[in-house]
Amino acid sequence: MAPLTPDCINLNISGNTPYSILKSLADMAFTRGFISDKNQFLQTLLQREKLHSTGFGSGIAVPHGKSRVVKHPFVLFARRENPVDWQAADGEPVNGWICIGVPQEGEENQVKMIGALCRKIIHADFISQLQQGDVSQILTQLNHTLSD
Repeated sequence: MAPLTPDCINLNISGNTPYSILKSLADMAFTRGFISDKNQFLQTLLQREKLHSTGFGSGIAVPHGKSRVVKHPFVLFARRENPVDWQAADGEPVNGWICIGVPQEGEENQVKMIGALCRKIIHADFISQLQQGDVSQILTQLNHTLSD
């Protein structure tokens, strides 16, 4: 996977519901050329949420999906000041999203990326950096995590 760049991060994502946030994330992925069909990828993300909330806890969710419309594995990060009810594991609302997309045949990549993030996301300093860091700090944090 190529390293994240500043355009993979949105610190003021629009939306105030899970649907509108996922739609904004699909729009980001499409605009950056990571996917060929934003509506199909949005459906992939929505179907995943129906199975089980991707709200990890501590204000962070990791929406993810595997789809034929994903051109290559990618990670996006988004944040907003006002949190959204995401049915997270800890019952807390979410204001930070790490979105992962992988091609249909890339399940191994998805599991590896989610595993790397989950090992870090349990640490308060990692969460704090995502919640309060600027674009440069978040880029450094995520690129380091995903390259391990």
